[in-house]
Amino acid sequence: MPSGTKNKPDQHTELFEKLGPDARLQIELSQVGARNRDLWIITIFAAIVLVLGAASLLTPKSFWQSNEIEIMVPPQLLFVLMMVLVIIALYFMRRETENRGLRLAHLEQTLAHHTERSAGLVDSLTNVFNRNFLYELLQGEIARAERNQRALALIMCDVNYFKRINDRYGHLMGDYVLAQVATILKYCVRGSDYIVRYGGDEFVIILPETEETGANIVLQRIHQKVAEWDRENRVGEFPISVSLGLYHHVPGQAAEKDLAEADSRMYQAKQALHANQSGATAEPKLK
Repeated sequence: MPSGTKNKPDQHTELFEKLGPDARLQIELSQVGARNRDLWIITIFAAIVLVLGAASLLTPKSFWQSNEIEIMVPPQLLFVLMMVLVIIALYFMRRETENRGLRLAHLEQTLAHHTERSAGLVDSLTNVFNRNFLYELLQGEIARAERNQRALALIMCDVNYFKRINDRYGHLMGDYVLAQVATILKYCVRGSDYIVRYGGDEFVIILPETEETGANIVLQRIHQKVAEWDRENRVGEFPISVSLGLYHHVPGQAAEKDLAEADSRMYQAKQALHANQSGATAEPKLK
């Protein structure tokens, strides 16, 4: 993807275990279910042993002679030995069933907890992370970037003149536009990048391990895809566009400062757009 190299697999997996249902729990659940086959094997084995034991006891001569097997052990003793094997097999089967039930209940409880926490971190309208998770996520990425001496880029995104759309067409149309913009943003970044709804019509994009060249490519792609969407889905008389502010983390700087710098650059981009449009039309008020 254009914005740089991907995160290391173990770190990426660790983060997603924190965000939602743990993929390893899903695997373990499937493995617990697959153990049913082992129980069936034990059951079939016990049934076969029981049948052979009963046959050796009831018809010792005809049974063994028909199979041309000579056996010196008395049928009664053989039957007892086979019954012991059946009891042992049934004991292990019962113990495995109980352990399986306890483990399955534990895994389902853990999975439900992770799912509930994941739902609390995702914005229901745009299906991206919400602000509640922003600082935890950003601080973790800052620590990792400084530890590995890698670049970290932030993009603040704001939908231009969004208030006019809400005022003219209502909040349902506004919600539709926000959801569409969030979908475009997700399309323009890698799977290892993060999008957070910062508030209202503002989004924060976190680009780990992304140098300036890669971050600028992401900016260009977002502008391009938003413009393409607007040409095909114009909302009345209002063109849809976004203002973007790019900032690269400076080692030792706090997450709040990074966000403030990205927001400042986004506001500068919005002012430049306002200045370019003010000559042709009456000045619209900025958000």
